[in-house]
Amino acid sequence: MDSVPGSDVPVAILQKQISSSKSPEEKARLENKLSELMLARELIRGSMLQVVKKATYSPEQAKRVQKPDTTGHMCKAYKEVVEYYRVMCYNWHEPKYKSALQHFHMLANLCEENIPVERIKSAIDECKGKKDGRSRP
Repeated sequence: MDSVPGSDVPVAILQKQISSSKSPEEKARLENKLSELMLARELIRGSMLQVVKKATYSPEQAKRVQKPDTTGHMCKAYKEVVEYYRVMCYNWHEPKYKSALQHFHMLANLCEENIPVERIKSAIDECKGKKDGRSRP
C-alpha cells in the first residue's frame, strides 16, 4: 500500500475502485465520478488563481501570494475571506470541493499582503460570475 497525501485520498480511492470494479457499468460510473472530481479540482484551482490575479496589484505580488508559506491563517480578515469564498464559490464541506482547502494559503497570503478585504471579495465576486456563466456589469 502506497502512502498518499490527504488531499489525494478521494482520487486514490476512486482509482482503486475502478481497477477492482467487476462490471463495465460500475467501472463507467466510477470513472465518471473520478472525472467530475478532477474537473472540480481544476475549477477550484483556476478560480483561486483568478482571485489572486484580480486582487493583487502586480504580477510579482501575485507570485508571492501563490507561495505556500504563510502565517496569516489566524487573522480576522482571513477568516472573513475564506468564509466568503465558501459561500460564493465552492463549499469545501461538499466532498467534491474539499480540495479547495489546499489553496487557502493564497487567501491568507492576500491578507498578509494587506490587500483590503473588500478588494479580495470583489475578486471572488468576479470569479464567481465566471463559474456561474454570468458576467458582472
